[in-house]
Amino acid sequence: ATKGIYVEDITREYVGNENDVYKLMELGTSNKKISSTKMNESSSRSHCCFIVEIIQKDQEGAIIDSKLNLVDLAGSERIEKTGATGTTLDEAKKINLSLTSLSQCIFALSSGKGTFIPFRNSKLTRLLQDSLGGNCKTS
Repeated sequence: ATKGIYVEDITREYVGNENDVYKLMELGTSNKKISSTKMNESSSRSHCCFIVEIIQKDQEGAIIDSKLNLVDLAGSERIEKTGATGTTLDEAKKINLSLTSLSQCIFALSSGKGTFIPFRNSKLTRLLQDSLGGNCKTS
């Protein structure tokens, strides 16, 4: 399902129409973890990835596999300014590390030097590897 990437509480759902997709997006939004810090009353405590995979057969029977990644990134935080402690502090550290990994991947890809791309530095960049470095459109 996630090609060897373990993500706690991840689910894979099969849908038959766009209303099913909207319901799952609403469920994902309602499950998003939020906490209060000195800088933000409703601070996201995790990234949210909604991955839509569409598999279909064309008229000749060839399988067409498409993927759409919708990603809501939690914001980077200056830990000393947020006053975060305990679990909130741990979450902030993980958020900052994953955002750093994402920026390192984007920098390596955009440098055009054929350097090593550190996709495996975080679960976020592993999940988004196809979108970042594959034959795709990213916006």
